[in-house]
Amino acid sequence: MTCRFDFGKSLRLAQVKLGVSSSELASDMGITKQQVSQWRYREDAKLSLVVKVCKHLKMDVYDFLRLASE
Repeated sequence: MTCRFDFGKSLRLAQVKLGVSSSELASDMGITKQQVSQWRYREDAKLSLVVKVCKHLKMDVYDFLRLASE
């Protein structure tokens, strides 16, 4: 079974919903703002990255993935 979702769209919407800038997320995760910017336009991502981002956003993975389908 294959499940498709738009990681970038979910990330963009989560950031808006939570009021978290790319700079803030990057700083919290110990990465560059450019890396977060690249993620914002990716259509897919490994589950490990999704879980890591959700952890830093303090957001449930299911709720994060659902954002792109709304």
